[in-house]
Amino acid sequence: MCNHVAFDTHKAFRYLIKNASNADNMRDLHEQYSLWKDGEPGRHLQKLDDSAVQRYFSPGKENAILPCLVRGAGGHRLAQFTWGFIPNWRSDKPHGDPLKAVDRLKKALDIGRKTWNAASETMFDDEKPTWRDSAHDRRCVIVLDGFFTFHEQDDQTYPFFIAPKDYDCMPVAGLWDVATIDGKEYLTCAILTKEANEPMHQINNGGTKPHTMPIVLNPEHFNAWLEPIDKTDYAKVEALNKLMALPSTRALEYITVAKNADGRVDNSDEVFNLFEYKELKIDVKELSAERDL
Repeated sequence: MCNHVAFDTHKAFRYLIKNASNADNMRDLHEQYSLWKDGEPGRHLQKLDDSAVQRYFSPGKENAILPCLVRGAGGHRLAQFTWGFIPNWRSDKPHGDPLKAVDRLKKALDIGRKTWNAASETMFDDEKPTWRDSAHDRRCVIVLDGFFTFHEQDDQTYPFFIAPKDYDCMPVAGLWDVATIDGKEYLTCAILTKEANEPMHQINNGGTKPHTMPIVLNPEHFNAWLEPIDKTDYAKVEALNKLMALPSTRALEYITVAKNADGRVDNSDEVFNLFEYKELKIDVKELSAERDL
């Protein structure tokens, strides 16, 4: 699971501009970024709000607004999606919907507070209608600084922060969708996960569910990842599954960070600093040896 992330929207957008597929796309993304900063966001970008362009987020009453890259009609587009996926079929129905608008909205938002992550292994399955449509033509790149997870030892939890060693951004695979409820559009996303690697297995030692982690993408794969595919094009579906299984070329750092009296991670810059727990039995330095994600 990936429910705690760190991100910086300005840094993320600059990263996407720097890693554009060609010069024309770079200019286009730079123009989108400039317009957003000047107060002209466009459909997939929300009005600049400094309180939402935050560095650290954990689940709570408000869902984070994550910086993303999507494919638009004229090329790649910068986007901001609310983290917590609401499928398009939750939109208002033209006939026969017995729920009042307020009930439809509440039910949809309740879904969005549970759908932080999507399992990549089953996202194309017909039995998973929540993800199926987006898996084919609404994939996105979500740009993080890193993510948090927790290790259990002697009835205590210890927070870890996982991020690239070079302190650059961490682009991860995602799905997005748009639902229209009571005349308002809700653009939302989920982070795609796969089976955890060996260091993550050591850290995520609690619970009974399979341990997972986000799928980290390399910039050279952004075009292939964002390209829509037909539901009957099984060769492209298989190629996309292979892309998701590729190890990232990025070297990662796994560090323990401080927690407050409530056992949580504070929303401050201190969250990125190494904090050593003398009693911790896991070898933190060994986790950060050169490995693939």
